This record gives sequence, structure tokens and C-alpha cells, in this order.
Amino acid sequence: MSKQYDSIDLMKFIFCLCIIGIHTNISSIFPKALQLLIGRGFFRLAVPFFFVCSGFWIGKKYLKQPAELDIIIQKYIFRLLIPLIIFENINNLLEIIKQLLRQTPKLTICHDILKHILFYPYGALWYVQASIIAIIIIYPFLKKGRIQIILIISIFLYAFALLCNNYYFLIENSYLQIIVDSYMQLFISARNGIFVGTCFLILGIYVGVHIESPKLYQYTKPLLFISTILYFFELLLVNQHVPLDDGALFVSHLFIAPLLLIILTKSSLHLKHAKYLRNLSTGMYFLHRILIAVIDILSFVTRKILPVTALFFIVILMSILICTYSYTLKNRFFNQLLR
Repeated sequence: MSKQYDSIDLMKFIFCLCIIGIHTNISSIFPKALQLLIGRGFFRLAVPFFFVCSGFWIGKKYLKQPAELDIIIQKYIFRLLIPLIIFENINNLLEIIKQLLRQTPKLTICHDILKHILFYPYGALWYVQASIIAIIIIYPFLKKGRIQIILIISIFLYAFALLCNNYYFLIENSYLQIIVDSYMQLFISARNGIFVGTCFLILGIYVGVHIESPKLYQYTKPLLFISTILYFFELLLVNQHVPLDDGALFVSHLFIAPLLLIILTKSSLHLKHAKYLRNLSTGMYFLHRILIAVIDILSFVTRKILPVTALFFIVILMSILICTYSYTLKNRFFNQLLR
């Protein structure tokens, strides 16, 4: 019997709530000190953890069936591509409506939508696009068994992403600042498959491939504790500076996300509804920005703005209800879309 990873499913669901918390700005209800620790600290671990989890399952499948790598990668890409196309189009339509309501020039809207389709999809779908791009980059290295090489390359790529985010202050008033500014103006963000997705996905694949090695579990708990302490100090450091982009990328994520995953793989936690939570974490991720956009449009039209707490819980409740209903449908496509 294959091992169940209920603790990972639970953590993914918790981090999905964190993503909703980010996009509804729920951390603003807390004192400033807690806003830093919760909103910019704990919540921002969500996407790195999602990446390493995805890589973990790829790595496990590759470990069991290395000859089936092509099929594993194809299924992974196809599994992500369909919801990306569907939900990106919905989010683009809602964004067009929002910009038209704000009386944004139509040419500006077209330019904006095109840039986001290419480089940074609306609806928090950058993560999905990044996963597809990342696995395409990783594939030839994985095919030749050169995981360490792409891992090293990806860390250097992530270093550039850090300069385009929380560590922008390191390059201010330098020639490198001109390069970063030009890049950001053209590509919107460095949070993509090349600079972020590749690094965290290959970390997850590395864990999956070495899941049966006792060495993988040596010192993981003390290392996670140390990494968490360092994360706290890193938060204090970067909080003194104005980030470029959204201030979501940290050095500590490179250690905390995979270490947390490794520890959870050893957990004996058993949950009756773990599969349901796993499905919800996917469905709610796809739905939440759509629901927020609809509420934003209604708020603009009615001139009534929901408090962030109400917005947070309404989005969670509505997304859970929609997902749960879709899981009861007999139509296989709609039944599987939000899983």
C-alpha cells in the first residue's frame, strides 16, 4: 500500500487560506508587528511550499518509474494547462471590466492584458504558468540524471529574482539597477518559471527522488528551527527597505519550504477527509481571485466596500461551496476541473 501524506494535504489547505489572506489583505486587521510576521512572513511561505510539493510528487513518480519520465512530464503539463487557459480567460475578462469601469483607455487595456498573458497571468495564475515553464526547463536535466546541475543553476536564477524583489536595495544606484528596472518594466515581475519556479520545483523533485534515503531526514528539525529564526531576522532586515514588486521572495524560503516538506513526509497524521482538503486547496486557489474580482466590480458599481474580514470569509465560503458542488457533478470535466 502506498504511503498517505495527509499532513501535506492539510498544510496545502492551510497555505491556500494564506493565499486568500494575502489577496484580501486580511493581515491588515492585526497590529503592525503581527502584519510583518503573518502577512509578509507566514503567508508568503505558501507558494514556495506549493512548488516543492508539486516537485515532490514528480520526483516520487520518477523514482518509481524513471523510464516513464516523458509521460509523467506530459501529464503534469496537460493537467496544469487546461485550468490555466480556462481561468486565465475568465480573469482577463474580469480585469477588462474593472479597467473599463475605471475608464482606462482601451489601447492601454489591450497592452496590459497582452503583457500579463505572456509574462504574469492575472488571477494568481503566475504560479501555474511558472510550474509549466519550470518543468520544461528541468526536463532535459532530469532526463540525463543531472539534478544537481539544474539545482545550482536555479539558485543563481533565484538570486536575480531576489534582486527584483526584496533585495532591490542592494543594487540601488548601480548599473545592475538599470538592468533590473528594464527587465521589470518589460516583464512585470521576476516571479515566473525561470527565476522562481525552477528553483523550488527542482528542490521538491530532489526530495521526491531521495525520499527513501535516511540521509534526507538527518537534522531536518533543528535545521528548520534555525531557518525559521533566520527568516525572522531576514524579515526585520528587508522590512527596513522598500521592495521592488510585492516583497514576496526571501532567501529563507529556499530552506524552510523543502525542510517543512521533508518533516511532513514522516508525519503519521491520518485525516478522514484529507483528499477533500487536497482538492479544495486546488479549487480554492483557482477560484479565489475570480470571486475577489467579482466582488470588486460589485463594490465599484454599488459604491459599497466590504470590510477585509468579511471579504476574506465570503471568498473562502463561496469557493468551498462551488468546489464542493463541482465534486458532485457527473460531468467528468467539471468534476475534475477544481481538483
